[in-house]
Amino acid sequence: MTVWGGSDRMDPVDARIEDAVFTLMETTDIPDIRVSDVVRLAGISRSTFYRRFGSVDDVVKAFETDVLANMHSINSYALKARFGQSELDPTPTMIRRMEVLAERRDKIVALNGPHGDPQFVHKATILMHDHFRERLSDVEGSDTYRDFYLAFVLAGHHNVIQYWLEERPEVSPEVVAGVLNRLFYAPFFLDETNARHVPASPFRGRGARGEKDGRDVRDEKGERRRQR
Repeated sequence: MTVWGGSDRMDPVDARIEDAVFTLMETTDIPDIRVSDVVRLAGISRSTFYRRFGSVDDVVKAFETDVLANMHSINSYALKARFGQSELDPTPTMIRRMEVLAERRDKIVALNGPHGDPQFVHKATILMHDHFRERLSDVEGSDTYRDFYLAFVLAGHHNVIQYWLEERPEVSPEVVAGVLNRLFYAPFFLDETNARHVPASPFRGRGARGEKDGRDVRDEKGERRRQR
């Protein structure tokens, strides 16, 4: 694992074992995955497996540890940057987080699926909660409000990522990073003097290539029309 959240090249045998375990996880609960099926799918012997891992669960935990360690290193780098309006755009660190997930898409989807490890999401949520709480520590306001706000946005953060990986994997990490940054930080740059009196999307002007931005407004007679 490197500073920018990129894994060092994995041992090819370990990679085959990991691939086999996560392929089986798509249809089988982790406790029910047999080592005999793993070694058959990976094309190795049982002795080779046990020289490297104590159990199937160890393979899963090693993957989880690597992902979380990557996120931790990215978070540490992100804390060095000054908190400001640049957070409303896709930041390099948020983009890198999404790249890490995209690079491991199939395994993250399996891990979050019905046969995966529900504790992984819990551990990831705690990691990101602690990061964003520290990121916002210099912002004035109630600590209680901040904690409830983080609970709300982190639930959305997980659902956005899950929807992206499962349903919209063609969307680039940079676009998803931009969505998440806006959802997280837009409320911190609105107050009574600059708040909009007419609702507008926080993503105006940020449509995917080929899309035109627009919003519904009312004309003088109160009829809704489309403005671009």
